[in-house]
Amino acid sequence: MTSPIEAIERVFPLQDGDPRPAIPPRYNVAPRQPVLVVRQSDKGINELAAVEWGLVPEWKKEIGDKPLINARIETIEAKPSFRSSIKRKRCLVPFNGWYEWKSEGGRKQPYLIEPVDGSLMAFAGIWSTWHGPGGDSWLETMAVVTSSTKGPMKSLHHRRPLVVPHNRYADWLQPHDPLPRGFLKGFDWVSERVFHWRGVNMRVNNVRFDDPQCLEPAESIRQHSLF
Repeated sequence: MTSPIEAIERVFPLQDGDPRPAIPPRYNVAPRQPVLVVRQSDKGINELAAVEWGLVPEWKKEIGDKPLINARIETIEAKPSFRSSIKRKRCLVPFNGWYEWKSEGGRKQPYLIEPVDGSLMAFAGIWSTWHGPGGDSWLETMAVVTSSTKGPMKSLHHRRPLVVPHNRYADWLQPHDPLPRGFLKGFDWVSERVFHWRGVNMRVNNVRFDDPQCLEPAESIRQHSLF
C-alpha cells in the first residue's frame, strides 16, 4: 500500500474534514501490523481508520497466537469468528498490490500481483473490536475475505482476496442484520483478469524488509500476464 492519503481520498467516499491516520508507504505488510481500512462509523459516515491485520473476535478471552488474517467467503456466514462482522462490520482495504508465493526450484518465490492499469483498488474486509476478558482493552482488527481462484491466477495460488468493484463500495459498507438473502453471492467481484503478476525480490520473504527494493524484479523471472 504505497498510495498517499490524497489518492485514497479521491477514490473512496470519505467524510470531508475528518482526521486521517498517518501510515507511511508500505512495501511488505505483515500480520499483526496496522493497515488502512475504509468503514462506516456508528454515525453512518465513512471514515478511514488504522486497524491491526489479523481479526480477533470480540468474544475471545485472549488474543491468541494465530491471527485470523483471512476469512473464506464460503464459510464466513457460519463461522463464529466472522458471522457477526460480516453482517455489521464490513470494510474496504485499499491496496496497490499483494504478494503470493510459489514453490520453484526448492524455494518460495514471491510474486507481486497488481492491477494492470495501476489503479488503487480495495479488498473486501471485515473488522472487529476486542475489549479483552475484563472489558478494559481496546483493539480493532480486520481480516481479508478470500475465495478460490477459478481463472488464470489458479496457476499461481488456489485462493485469492476478493476485490470490491468501485460501484459496489457503498453496498459493501452498508451494515445489514441479518444479511439479505444472496447478498454475498450477488456481488460481481473484480475479475482475476484485470491483474497481472511478476516475480519480485526475495527480500519480501523477511518481514524486516519494508522498502521499495521489495518490488525489484527477481532474477531470471519472466513477466506473467493474466491475458
